[in-house]
Amino acid sequence: MILSLHYQDFKIIFTVFLFWISIQFGQIVEDLIAYFMVLSLGIVHGANDLFILKKKVNANFFELIVAYLLLILACIICFFVNSFVSLLLFVLLSAYHFGEQHFENKLNTPIWSRFSIFITYGLLIFFMLFYANLSEVNQIINDLTHQSFTKEFILYGMAINMTLLSVLFVIAYYRNFELRIHLIKEVFYLALLLIVFKTTTLIFGFAIYFILWHSIPSISDQIQYLSGNLNKKNMFSYFKKAGFIWILSITLLLQLYFFMEEGSFSSAIFLILFAVTAPHTWVMYQMKKTNE
Repeated sequence: MILSLHYQDFKIIFTVFLFWISIQFGQIVEDLIAYFMVLSLGIVHGANDLFILKKKVNANFFELIVAYLLLILACIICFFVNSFVSLLLFVLLSAYHFGEQHFENKLNTPIWSRFSIFITYGLLIFFMLFYANLSEVNQIINDLTHQSFTKEFILYGMAINMTLLSVLFVIAYYRNFELRIHLIKEVFYLALLLIVFKTTTLIFGFAIYFILWHSIPSISDQIQYLSGNLNKKNMFSYFKKAGFIWILSITLLLQLYFFMEEGSFSSAIFLILFAVTAPHTWVMYQMKKTNE
């Protein structure tokens, strides 16, 4: 669904408020808020995947659970086979998923155009986040893969995706595709996010985008898909269903953190997010197909 203008206003105001928080307080406060946001709504927004899949696919619920878990296992195996390739795969999948959520109801264009805009926008978000916090990014990447990104690579990546996104919108207008967006506002949003990323810590900047700009709109869409209406009763039902998966995810995260060799908590969170990104992106794609 397209969120009401009230949430759009709230999203901007609360982003600015958290930006103010980052100026007034130190890293400890920022990171505590960020971890709370990611470990609450961030995990919850993907905790009802199986119920969504069950409604979409006419199959045995136990079979769906097995298939979903096998996909998670495949991601984990992929990470241990080649951690750096897995990292790049995570970024690509997440980029598409972010772009899909942001633009899904704003574009009526051919599939190639939609896919290109989704992934280019998402990659631009990642490159801006990496550019603003390169030392923190490389610390996590080094913990996980023993490799790192160069500043030149990030700058080129940001410039290329910014250019591609501009070209794609020019083509869309030239071809008279239906675009329900305001380009000046989109430029303002990107500029605001870049300022936020540049001012905050890595995890706090990521949490602001991940929760306010992605997870809450996604939860809204999921509740509408599962229950038909966005009201208090359906919201309570959604969070109640998500409870078991949320507890399981937190438990696995803590175990992973304590068993990681000299790993950081941010690295442990990345591993959990990577393991569920592929199945969650697939489920969301299936859900959104019903609305096209």
